[in-house]
Amino acid sequence: MSKVIYLHGLGSSGQASTAVSLRKAGLNIVAPDYAPQQYQDSIRQLLQLISQQQPALLVGTSMGGYYALKLTELTGLPCLAINACYEPALSLSKYLQQPAEDYANGGLIYFTPPMLHAFTPLSPAVKPKGIIIGKRDESIPAEYQQAFCQQMGWNWQLKDWGHRVEDSQWLAEEIKRLL
Repeated sequence: MSKVIYLHGLGSSGQASTAVSLRKAGLNIVAPDYAPQQYQDSIRQLLQLISQQQPALLVGTSMGGYYALKLTELTGLPCLAINACYEPALSLSKYLQQPAEDYANGGLIYFTPPMLHAFTPLSPAVKPKGIIIGKRDESIPAEYQQAFCQQMGWNWQLKDWGHRVEDSQWLAEEIKRLL
């Protein structure tokens, strides 16, 4: 069965409910714990994981969507991004004033300007297999996501979701279709 690497968002973990649900739906999911706020460390860790696991598809939500797109740029692997954080330096700048919640560890994530500047822009040369945008996304507004995708020349589909995946069975079927 084809392996899928699932990349969680900021403050989450490899045991995120989406990863667990996708496994229950019969997918061969590899879901690492990594610290999305640490760009260089995360890229190194995830490139090593890709080399070891040889996945057929990268899937990421929120910050994980950014990493799925960035890793597609670096490796050529296909990806599916869901409510992606397309411009982390811009989107995460609000956390310079107030830390982000670390739901996985029950603490806080503190950002500094150098952390934000470490994120590199996504390339329009990347051609994702799929992009899903939640119409009701409260964290990364759907209008912003659509405008970014349009600017990049990327196709997307809208789902009646908020920022979180609200229908993991549908997502599992979409992943199977892409495999």
